[in-house]
Amino acid sequence: MKSFSGLPDRRSSLTGHTDEGDEIWIIRSISQKLYTCQGCYDSIQVGDEHVVIQYIGRAGGTEHAHWHRRCAEEILYSQIRDLRAVSAGESSRPRLEARGRKPAGRRRRPR
Repeated sequence: MKSFSGLPDRRSSLTGHTDEGDEIWIIRSISQKLYTCQGCYDSIQVGDEHVVIQYIGRAGGTEHAHWHRRCAEEILYSQIRDLRAVSAGESSRPRLEARGRKPAGRRRRPR
């Protein structure tokens, strides 16, 4: 597996698939409010850099979670199939929400 340490950053996001076949996008973010990391259940303070994990279901719909970058690298990255870096522009919130509204058979996978 390639090393994705330090990603995502301002220019790159990560994408792949879960074992269930859902798309997963890992996006860099700066905390706007207090969140709880889904990896270690510790708090993510306002202003902290962290990652947002955006799930896009095969049947449609989206869901997201906030993780410390360290927790995502240690726990989550090894569980994602076909993990690869993509341009951060591909992972904008409107684009991902639009992907979640399209039925799975009509969705084009990014290359």
